[in-house]
Amino acid sequence: MKKKREKIIYFNETQPVSRFWIRLLLLFEVIFFSAIIYRQLFLGKPFGPRPVTNTGLVVLSLLLTLPTVVLFFMKIRILVNNREIQYKMLPLGIFKYHIERQKLKRFSVETRKESTAHPVQGLLFQLKGGKHLFLPSKNPELFYKSVEKMVKGE
Repeated sequence: MKKKREKIIYFNETQPVSRFWIRLLLLFEVIFFSAIIYRQLFLGKPFGPRPVTNTGLVVLSLLLTLPTVVLFFMKIRILVNNREIQYKMLPLGIFKYHIERQKLKRFSVETRKESTAHPVQGLLFQLKGGKHLFLPSKNPELFYKSVEKMVKGE
């Protein structure tokens, strides 16, 4: 009888997706819908040629603002264990991918956007199928050492 090996976690990191355009879009939506709601509910001036009811306006505003709010709180989680590298989007789990150690051809620490004020460091993976994948990290050296351990099977 073959005994299953337990997964040993070498690296676990969660980082926010901080994009300026997401914050700008959320700010614009909140100001826009707040102005429409204020105008219709408090000033009594209907918005548009065929105005929506007050309840419909509030519900519509919430439904249109919700996706941007979700983007605002989104995070990426990277996990390296003794079998694979997993990365997924939180809180909704919109995507979840894994790279098995057999599929890795090469990996190295890279810096992207070097000429900007906020360079991004992480690992660049070359897979056996020829694809490249860049995963940003706050601690790329520890991430690199963890992937090395995983590949060696320690």
